[in-house]
Amino acid sequence: MLYSLRSRLTLTFVVLLVVPFMILVAVVTQISNSVIGRSIEESTSQTMDQYASLVTTLTTQAEDVANQVLSNEITQQWISARMDAQLSTERSLSLDAELRKYLSSIALNHSSISSITLFNKNGTAVGIRDQSFRDPSFLQTVWYRDFLRQGTRWVPAHLDPYQPAYLTEEGVNSLLFNLVQLSSFRKLGVLKVNVLTSSIQDPLDKIKFGEQGGVYLVDGDGEPVLRQQVPADMSFFKRALPAIEADKRAGGKLTLAGEGGQHIVLYRKIKNADWVLVGEVPKYELFQKMSWVRHTMLWVGALLLVATIGAAFGLSSGIARPLSRLAGAMRSAERSGFKTATGGDGPMERLPVPSNEVGYVTQVFSSMMGKLGELIETEFRANLRRQDAEYKALLMQINPHFLYNTLEAIGSLSAQERSDDVIDVTEWLGQMMRYSLRADSDLVALKEELRYIRHYVSIMSVRFGDRLRVSIEEEEGLGEQQIVKFILQPLVENAIKFGAESGGEAVVTVRAGRRGRRLAIEVADNGPGIPPDVAEELARGMARSDLADVLSAGGSSIGLRNVLARCGLYYGKAFDAEIGRSPGGGASIKLLIPAKEE
Repeated sequence: MLYSLRSRLTLTFVVLLVVPFMILVAVVTQISNSVIGRSIEESTSQTMDQYASLVTTLTTQAEDVANQVLSNEITQQWISARMDAQLSTERSLSLDAELRKYLSSIALNHSSISSITLFNKNGTAVGIRDQSFRDPSFLQTVWYRDFLRQGTRWVPAHLDPYQPAYLTEEGVNSLLFNLVQLSSFRKLGVLKVNVLTSSIQDPLDKIKFGEQGGVYLVDGDGEPVLRQQVPADMSFFKRALPAIEADKRAGGKLTLAGEGGQHIVLYRKIKNADWVLVGEVPKYELFQKMSWVRHTMLWVGALLLVATIGAAFGLSSGIARPLSRLAGAMRSAERSGFKTATGGDGPMERLPVPSNEVGYVTQVFSSMMGKLGELIETEFRANLRRQDAEYKALLMQINPHFLYNTLEAIGSLSAQERSDDVIDVTEWLGQMMRYSLRADSDLVALKEELRYIRHYVSIMSVRFGDRLRVSIEEEEGLGEQQIVKFILQPLVENAIKFGAESGGEAVVTVRAGRRGRRLAIEVADNGPGIPPDVAEELARGMARSDLADVLSAGGSSIGLRNVLARCGLYYGKAFDAEIGRSPGGGASIKLLIPAKEE
């Protein structure tokens, strides 16, 4: 039993899988910190790039809105009026209302903007609230004084009481512009555009940088511009702010030394706002020196390589080589057939048969392939003969049905002594019979099938007169598309029949067009439509492909069932049909078949 397949495979799995796996688990757990550290740094860097792009977009939008508001005629009229000492109260209220309406429309069109307010240096202000207000307290606010003294354009997160009531408790970051009369460049006050702090901070809070590190959005002095707290032990980046500001690149990476070890600092500059996005984390958390692990892995890898080579040579003669040949025979059988795998110079003929379980499996496989090849070839020939017989039976079923109806129409015309119509109908019928007797192929060009339909419609027009209106719409360039013969006439016949039964004019539409890589042919009428239970039955019949039901259907929906069965038999799964209601309220039958030219 020492040389049995079970014993040898057990020993092989122990040597080649279990032992290396246990060793690798022990080694990989020690180096995972380094790998994870690099992964965290790269992931955080990419996320910071995306976030910096988001903030840049928001600040750019805010600047665009400020420029748009300042240059607008309504704003300039309001500024000019406020500089007029003779401005009446009525005119002032009217201009305030018009300006509020305009500012509200701008805010609604920019989802990132929470509010827009114009502050007059005399202590009044107009925003998107319901009324103007006089509250000179803003003249003493930090943001207003910093803007006048230092030109600080972007205000850190703060509360703004001049926003709509439902936003007064929401923190905002603001963009400040001089409120200028463009014609004289005289300054009236300040234009303030607010962006909700949450729209900037919520995405930032989702960025993680290690366990102890963090990512912060700060100004040029290193102070947070959002509602963030920077821990004292994670503020090494403040010492590097001058170097970051002097760096002409949009972002980069620094390694800073200090108490407790080195820190990794990633930074990205925010365009338009003089803000900096910084991420800081202790270096030891991401990278650890593990040189001894590298040496150990080299020795372990060398030993495993020697062991694997020895085991492979020992097993190749008894198991590995026969199994590889057996797998090759299976692939050959899958690609080229069973005879290629088992006969002639196939893999099985060149295979030495060992005297163990592998040898037995090899012999059984070779015998099985030969028998399966013979069986499948016999079954394939039988299926071809059966499919050809079924298709011809369906085709022969539709011709007598059409001929019977046409001869009945000729007889009716003769009884009415309409000899000219009888001659025309007979000529058209002759053209149709000449087409139907062509047996060289089951496929015809779409233009020939439509010509056949036009002859048929001409016959029906003689019979129904003004009570029949048929339109044939063909997309340009589809004339040479090949379709199964005689699939339109039964559908058109049904459409005319049910359209005429409504008592009024029978309206039938035939359309042919492309739908992707398929040809879509639709026949629609204005009749009573197909009842839902009949449509479901037809769908089930297509799914079953039950040809026996169609051949024995007699006069019950023979035309539509026959067409669906023949298309399903010829095209297989590539065929589909949509049965529903037409825009005119009647039935709509749409055949979807593969588009191909001869």
